Amino acid sequence: MNRTIISAILAAGILLSIQDMGHAGSSSIAYTKKWLRNTPVHVVTVNLNDPDIVVSTAIARRGIGSSEGFGSMLSRLSPAAAITGTYFCLNSLVPVGDIVVDGRTVNTGSVGTGICFTPDNILEFKPAGGRRDWTGYQSVVCSGPNLVRNRIAYVTKRMEGFTSESLYRKASRTAVGITKANKMLLVSVNQPIYMGTLAKIMKDLGAVNAANLDGGTSTALYCKGRVLSHPGRKLTNLIVVYESQKKFAAVRHRLAPSPVASGGNPRS
Repeated sequence: MNRTIISAILAAGILLSIQDMGHAGSSSIAYTKKWLRNTPVHVVTVNLNDPDIVVSTAIARRGIGSSEGFGSMLSRLSPAAAITGTYFCLNSLVPVGDIVVDGRTVNTGSVGTGICFTPDNILEFKPAGGRRDWTGYQSVVCSGPNLVRNRIAYVTKRMEGFTSESLYRKASRTAVGITKANKMLLVSVNQPIYMGTLAKIMKDLGAVNAANLDGGTSTALYCKGRVLSHPGRKLTNLIVVYESQKKFAAVRHRLAPSPVASGGNPRS
């Protein structure tokens, strides 16, 4: 075999290796925009089969009872992707559902479906109801209502403790779901839609299970340098995604800062 052929084979092999490396690095977190149910939908897909991927929850920099601008949170936490977490009281700024950050419960609420992540990237949706034990989960945020359960799209409404009718009016929306292939879906819709429409959209995207997240003015979604949904207010909590264990480790201490002291005045 002459040198020209050998050189060509080696060059092709190197090129394929580079392409494979690039594909592997880019495919674990990917963004697409789709048109579903006459609605433009932003979709960030996260491959939870990738052992280097880390999904976590995070709270505002001054802890529970404070808020922080979305841009500030992104700058401080440096995630590859991020989405709005659960609802919070606009007066006290305290979230309405349980939140576990890095294995530690930082907030205890009373409503919602548990969106739970294990240390080995298993996403589980736990039914609402009563005080729950989050032992064994790395990250948890209780939000809702449930949108898809066992491939069936339906909204559970009051059985999860949500009683405000305003929750079910048309609004911009965010949601999280999981597919049969263990791909997590982070979804936002910037135009006002009903929650039932969001449930159908999540099923259309292939979600086996899915839950609603905070929406309206709190609608926020980010992926790799692009803010896809801009919230109209400061936020109190997020779901964040990291492309590597190393990147997660570098900001781990920033995920759940100490709470604001009693009587303190949040400045974020």
